Amino acid sequence: MNKVLSAILISAALIGQTACQSPSDQDRNMRDNSADLESAEKAVSFDDGRLVKHMEIKSGHTDTIFIFVHRADSVRVKIKTPSDTANIRISQLFSPNGTADGPFGKELTHRFIDSGQYYITVNENRMVGNRYTGPYEVEIIPN
Repeated sequence: MNKVLSAILISAALIGQTACQSPSDQDRNMRDNSADLESAEKAVSFDDGRLVKHMEIKSGHTDTIFIFVHRADSVRVKIKTPSDTANIRISQLFSPNGTADGPFGKELTHRFIDSGQYYITVNENRMVGNRYTGPYEVEIIPN
């Protein structure tokens, strides 16, 4: 009788343990691992490993956005605003060796040769004169 009761209790414990391993937790772990792998595969990304950055700018201010290049690649960096007429642009691209290029418009295509930390500055085009305060999005698009 004790052997039968012990076998039933052990079987119940094994079934309970197996049932408690939620498939949603397993799915979440798989998604997290695939996101980490996807981030590791990106040659160029923002400081948080993503390819899109949501920003807010105030008129007269300059935003600095860091771009990390893990290996050489050609990309487009594009600014999107709610209105196509918003006076905002990529003004400069600074490389790890200190050289700068620009000004650009709302989009720039660049071949990153050296790995390291680059950064872009984003502000209004002072030659146009229209002021812009509001949201914008910066996107890195691999070519």
